[in-house]
Amino acid sequence: MLAFLGTGAWMATHFPGAYSGGETIRYMYRANHVYLLLASLLNLAIGMYRVSSRPGWRGNLALIGSALVLAAPFLLFYAFFVEPAHGVPERPATLIGMVMLLAGVLAQWPNRASRA
Repeated sequence: MLAFLGTGAWMATHFPGAYSGGETIRYMYRANHVYLLLASLLNLAIGMYRVSSRPGWRGNLALIGSALVLAAPFLLFYAFFVEPAHGVPERPATLIGMVMLLAGVLAQWPNRASRA
């Protein structure tokens, strides 16, 4: 959450100079800012609602998923400052960070499935 708030403060103080009038770059900064919000909210949700791990592969998969969701905001924070400045549509760090979030959330499902 602090990364999201920090990038918002950075945009408030450095815009429009950071994107030099290029609206594409401006939208890329804003998109990465929202991706940080998504990562923050997913971390909060998983932290609040994660049940204890089951023994076996389901519990191990859930732990790996939690690690992915925890690591993704760091990569997205890096991507916020590095990728939009180039103004190119290929943003590999952002893509990897979002895939990490998706995989991390999906990895939580077997740990919760068929629990009675």
